[in-house]
Amino acid sequence: MAGVLFGIGVGPGDPEMLTLKAVKAIKEADVICLPKADKDKCRAYQIALPVVPEIRYKKTISLDFEMTKDEVRLATIHKEFYEKYKQLLLDGYNLAFLTIGDPTVYSTFGYIMKLAKKDGIEVEIINGITSFCGSAASAGILLSESEENIHIISGQGNLDEELKLSGTKIIMKSGRNISSIKERLIPLEEAGRIIVYAVVDCGMETEQIYNSAMTIPEDSKYMMTIIIKEK
Repeated sequence: MAGVLFGIGVGPGDPEMLTLKAVKAIKEADVICLPKADKDKCRAYQIALPVVPEIRYKKTISLDFEMTKDEVRLATIHKEFYEKYKQLLLDGYNLAFLTIGDPTVYSTFGYIMKLAKKDGIEVEIINGITSFCGSAASAGILLSESEENIHIISGQGNLDEELKLSGTKIIMKSGRNISSIKERLIPLEEAGRIIVYAVVDCGMETEQIYNSAMTIPEDSKYMMTIIIKEK
């Protein structure tokens, strides 16, 4: 009987944000899978370690996931990743793929999950607290009220049309494109149309919170979440 592939969200950074279900699944898993070759530098692993210290003694498959927009190359990487796990699953081992935030939001796990399902392997997703929920809590704000909409946006594309949407806008993975994002946000902020919050390293000791687009540094990290509220 084949094993189960678990996609486990460990939250944005604070180990105390791990759910009880996530802790249980990590403890019971036969193998831990990480999207970074050096587990000591893997954020998801470091988040889980204080809560599940026995994870250090489990068999671990840790591979670097190359960031690229080349779809052909990306498909090859996904396949190579999955092949590392496939035989263990077919042999009956349960695998826990750790991911920061939630596995259903911009996660490497999603690609592996699709390949596993094609092979008829059972997949279970264990949700984690998302970076945007954690960031809103850190900034002390509400994401939405009454009939206000929420829009989750990738920070890698052109934001001109997305910023016209009504309601709260959340820009994910924004650190690498921060200059372009700031160019679009600052004029709207100065015109009094929006309020901007940005959180870097949410839930970690290195967490930083910015209360305007102007104050966000140009060298911001990849793991930054920007929340845009309408005035």
